[in-house]
Amino acid sequence: MNSNFEFLEERFPVLANFGEQAERYLYSDANSCLMKLGMIGETIVNLIFDYDKISLPRENTPVRRIDTLFCEGMISSDLADVLHALRRTRNRAVHENYTSVDDGKALIQMAHGLSEWFMQTYGDWNYQNRPFVMPEEGVELISGREREEHVEEEKLIMAASRAAKEALPVAREERRRRALRAAGRRPKSEAETRYLIDEQLRKVGWEADTEKLRYSRGTRPVRGRNIAIAEWPTDSTVCDGGHADYALFIGNQMVAIIEAKAAHKDIPSVIDYQCKDYSRNIKSADSVYRIGTWGRYQVPFTFATNGRPYLEQYETKSGIWFLDLRRSDNVPRALAGWMSPAGMAELLEKWDGKC
Repeated sequence: MNSNFEFLEERFPVLANFGEQAERYLYSDANSCLMKLGMIGETIVNLIFDYDKISLPRENTPVRRIDTLFCEGMISSDLADVLHALRRTRNRAVHENYTSVDDGKALIQMAHGLSEWFMQTYGDWNYQNRPFVMPEEGVELISGREREEHVEEEKLIMAASRAAKEALPVAREERRRRALRAAGRRPKSEAETRYLIDEQLRKVGWEADTEKLRYSRGTRPVRGRNIAIAEWPTDSTVCDGGHADYALFIGNQMVAIIEAKAAHKDIPSVIDYQCKDYSRNIKSADSVYRIGTWGRYQVPFTFATNGRPYLEQYETKSGIWFLDLRRSDNVPRALAGWMSPAGMAELLEKWDGKC
């Protein structure tokens, strides 16, 4: 198969190189794959500083460089999340010898989408997004050209940096508009959405790992732990075989259902269609986890998201949407972020007993 990253070959060969090698290593050496994907993110960040002549932060670390680009308005919050995800996983691969084919599959799609955004913003403004094709194990990758890995990478990085510094400048405001427009159109896979949701849930106190904390892998509620269990089965017949993307548990109490959807979906309608049906159709064997019933609903809260940050101009197609099912007159509303276990427990206490 051809590399998904060959579109970078002419303008950004260093990125094409990292992408091709990540694809090659995905199954045979996932640790190296994760390191190569991290280098895609790091190289893109450094090239943006070079292209737009942005001053490096005083504390010149990878974290602060990404945060500086976000504060300058050169990257959107979801691109910052992608860059941080690539950075964190690369650090684990380098310092902890971390390896995971599952993470490689999620992150290689994210790195591809990031690279397409970079092409549309800093390379060819007319570039059109192309579908990502997951490499198959045992299928040889057809590369644009073979390279001596370590020596050539260093040369390519230096050449790319020189080219960026010598490029004709584009007005910062024009570049910013272009960057955010391209970011808004960037396709996001469901794997990316799930990966970023895991990260966001962990930040506010939930245990979340879509690949490891799954119902099918034997994960169940545990007293004293706040767990987001992926692919929780219900008796719903509306979609996905009745499996909710996540069920949230505070100890042994099922407190919420989450549904993650592709970017183009109307999120409030996902609540009305799928989320409500999941909440009405909890399996009788799982009644031990219920904390009450509210009309036909057996779970008090539900959320839907596509992983995109909330934008008013794309109101129903962005953000995290929430519905308290305990009152029939409640309507879905957008939230600034995920509720923590403590915040959800506090909301549960504010119940007047009226449906």
